[in-house]
Amino acid sequence: MKIPGYEDFLLIDGSAFLTDPIFWPTYLCDTLASSDPSVVTAAFEVVESACLSYFSLLTDADRWPVFRLGLRDGHEIDVVYRNLPDDMGTDYILCRSSNAHRIVLANVGGHEFRPGLSWPELIAAANWSDAPFGVTVPQQRLLLLLPAFGDADLPADATAVVESALRDCGGGPGSRELAQWLLRDPEGWPRWRRQSQGALACDDRYSRRNPEGPAGHVLADLLEISSALSVEPGF
Repeated sequence: MKIPGYEDFLLIDGSAFLTDPIFWPTYLCDTLASSDPSVVTAAFEVVESACLSYFSLLTDADRWPVFRLGLRDGHEIDVVYRNLPDDMGTDYILCRSSNAHRIVLANVGGHEFRPGLSWPELIAAANWSDAPFGVTVPQQRLLLLLPAFGDADLPADATAVVESALRDCGGGPGSRELAQWLLRDPEGWPRWRRQSQGALACDDRYSRRNPEGPAGHVLADLLEISSALSVEPGF
């Protein structure tokens, strides 16, 4: 697999991992519950040691798994396990397969910069199932993108939506409690605003979609992100 900016690393298609039941609790423990993995392992009815063992497969320094999610306008989001020995984490990259330009939506782990998605963008990206390649199952797409999301303005059905995705990806009776835990602090999350130029921006200081933050993107990139993730075609 090829992604601009990652030419020096061996990237592998991570799709095969998605069929392994232990992948989902491992991914969620790593990206969303590293401080308390028990809330995830209980919902998926697995032991933490199994996730730790599986984690070593995902973080092989010589083979970086990539999960590719096609979007409506020809863009894609690539979820990349960044397996540098001294800087491990997960990158959420927006790019076009035919374009050398890439834009980092969010980084999780290590030097974190998130969120990169509002709730409406998360749902729109997850539910677009006409992608001709990569991950096409909406529930899988939602869980893959969930660590890059953060939005104080959650709809009333947000917990039910996440719970459904967890159950469809192997979660057990504790999926409701896990969904509530994952969405437990919306008042502590940032809000999103439409700038006068049309780009959607985040007010979190450490979001790359905050033009005033230390890692904020320039206007042209913010506009491209907003267009690619727009809930409605023709943004």
